[in-house]
Amino acid sequence: MRTIKTIEPQAIDIELQSGEGPLLVAFLKRNEKYSGQVAVLEAACRTHGESVRCFLYNADYLDTATDRFAVKGTPTFLLFHDGREVNRLIGESDGATLDEFIDAAVTGLSDSVRS
Repeated sequence: MRTIKTIEPQAIDIELQSGEGPLLVAFLKRNEKYSGQVAVLEAACRTHGESVRCFLYNADYLDTATDRFAVKGTPTFLLFHDGREVNRLIGESDGATLDEFIDAAVTGLSDSVRS
């Protein structure tokens, strides 16, 4: 079962401003590693689905991500909260690395809310 949705440039602003909690967006190029990275993303989103909304940026629009989000290469995973980027993971990822990235970011957000 797919737990992530593909998002296009015009829809990302709506999600960023929704205020519905942290948002993870994966920027992946369709190449030989694409399906493996999508599987890693899906597993992480199943694990963290209660605390993070997950999206896969539409690969047809990666050129717009280069300018708008300073995505210089793929894969790149960006975590947003309250409309702004709070963390970034660059490069191919395995499940444990992506889980740690999400855990650290969500924990940091929780700690800052309590402060």
